[in-house]
Parts: sequence; structure tokens; C-alpha cells
Amino acid sequence: MVLNKKGQVIFISLMLGIVMFLLGLALAHPLNQVVSTSMTQMNCTNSTATYQEKANCVAVDTFNPLLVGTLFGIAGIILGRAFS
Repeated sequence: MVLNKKGQVIFISLMLGIVMFLLGLALAHPLNQVVSTSMTQMNCTNSTATYQEKANCVAVDTFNPLLVGTLFGIAGIILGRAFS
């Protein structure tokens, strides 16, 4: 079976979108473990932490949802473009 250019682009976009989605799912749990370990080592539960230490804790805490959400967003864009 020979696909024309549009069929090939849809097929490749579908594969890339699925790979990005699975990559986001696969990285969610290990990144969560790394973030929790980092926050424990930075002593983020300390009530006498400075503003800089609190800002570092917030930045590390938002890393996981930001990265996984970005991967899901890219996968959605690729899949949406493939079917439009």
C-alpha cells in the first residue's frame, strides 16, 4: 500500500504524538520522586526559611507538573494537527 504525502504526514504525526504522550506518562512518576527528594534535602518544611529558599522550593515543586504538562500539550498539538 502506497500512501500519498498527506497520509504519510498524518501517520508520522500520529506516531510522534503518541510517543510524546507516553513519554509524559513515563516521566511523571520518576520526576515526582526526584522532586520530593530534592524538597526533602532542601528542608522546605522549615518555617524559618528565607525568601530565597522558599522561592527555590516553589520552583522545584512546580517543575514536575510544568514539564509533564508541556509534554502532554505538545502531544495534543501534534495529534490535533494530524486530525485537522
